[in-house]
Amino acid sequence: MKWKMTSLFLVPLILMTVAFTFINLAAVIYFSSAEPEKNAFISFFPYEEYTRKFGRFIVFVDDKPQVSPEGKKELSKKRAWIQILNANGTEVYNLNKPEAAPKHYTPGELVHYYRYTASIQDSTLFVSWVTHEDTKWTYILGFHYHTISRYVMSFSPFKMINFWKEVILAVFVLTFLMVITIGYFFGRKLTRPLVEIIGSIQALAQGHYSIKYNIRGLYKDVYKSLNQLADALKASEVQRMRLEKMRDEWVTNLSHDLKTPLASIKGFGEVLADSDYEISPDERRKYADIIVGKTSYMEKLLEDLRLTYQLKNNLLPLQKKEENVVELVREIIIDLLNDPQYGDRAIEFVTNKEHVPLLLDRAYFTRAFTNLIYNAVIHNLPDTRVCVTVTEEAEMVTVLIRDSGKGIAEEEIDKLFTRYYRGTSTNERHQGSGLGMAIAKQIIDAHGGKICVTSKLGEGTAIRVVFLRQKDKKL
Repeated sequence: MKWKMTSLFLVPLILMTVAFTFINLAAVIYFSSAEPEKNAFISFFPYEEYTRKFGRFIVFVDDKPQVSPEGKKELSKKRAWIQILNANGTEVYNLNKPEAAPKHYTPGELVHYYRYTASIQDSTLFVSWVTHEDTKWTYILGFHYHTISRYVMSFSPFKMINFWKEVILAVFVLTFLMVITIGYFFGRKLTRPLVEIIGSIQALAQGHYSIKYNIRGLYKDVYKSLNQLADALKASEVQRMRLEKMRDEWVTNLSHDLKTPLASIKGFGEVLADSDYEISPDERRKYADIIVGKTSYMEKLLEDLRLTYQLKNNLLPLQKKEENVVELVREIIIDLLNDPQYGDRAIEFVTNKEHVPLLLDRAYFTRAFTNLIYNAVIHNLPDTRVCVTVTEEAEMVTVLIRDSGKGIAEEEIDKLFTRYYRGTSTNERHQGSGLGMAIAKQIIDAHGGKICVTSKLGEGTAIRVVFLRQKDKKL
């Protein structure tokens, strides 16, 4: 396609270029009576205007002209020289004048030097005059010909008129007809599919991503790219809406969860910062501990939020390998009992086998069951008994967590794995992000497991988690 398009553009361009080149060469050769010896340096500085206005820098002292200090600076800046002549053409003042410049000029010499560049030692001359007490004083400004040059070109108006009538008009008409003809056929071939392509792009810009285009003709690669672009834009739009929804949820939930700890941090911070409020060292330490605790809570909350959204949107790849479920659950219980706060709790661990293999991500599996077992401990009285059982039956692994605690109302069970079910009240004894159970369920789901909760008020709660071997399709 690249070479086809290139050739289609090059052919008419070459034809038009050849035609206009011949026209321009013929005109230049015919009208030019002489060719300059060298190319003139083109400058856009208005030297003629500059020369006429330079008269303001010529002052008279005792009726004798000279250049003011400002004028000398101007001449130095332009690397120019000056001669001032009296009415007879005799020099009465000069500055930076070259050695070849004469001290007296006849009218003919002045015209000659002005007309021809480099007549006086590589200089281009500009001439003007000033009037003082009814006397005219001529001054000459000289600039180096590398800065500004003057060349004269002569032509015959009679020849130009005849050439226009006889040749130029005919060539122009032929060239115009040639360009129109080539442009018509060339445009007809290219513009029809281009109009369709432009319309397709406009449709994509308006959000119509479901349109499919036939891949055909010279522009088949373009049509193919348009189809690919439509698919990419459609996928991007779906992803954008998904991320937009996630962002709205994130902002809403985050503002809800951070409101209470921020209020506490602000309140105790204002107390500590108030110089008029006298507090003891113990109180100051207590307030500082509260601020640090609230800050740690907020950090954990943000981490839990990040993890739950990653799990929800399958953005967290699990590094699965075969692990012993019995060993992992036993380690979780030991770590919990090693915590001084829960060392006296009654937690029983039961298993029918010492080795129960399962393909899992060790870190996230541990986090999920830590949340489940920890939840059974902290939300019940200290004398509550908790029993954790791991069993393997055929191709199914079951982890059962039962407690003899206060239980959960039937209408609340469905909300147990909803984010922020517990809320984030800082007045509760056991603070949490409200995301622990939701994260646990999401991790179990990511491992292909199923979780079921049964509970009765006053009798306790049972959480059953079942994992199937990979070859099984369903429970």
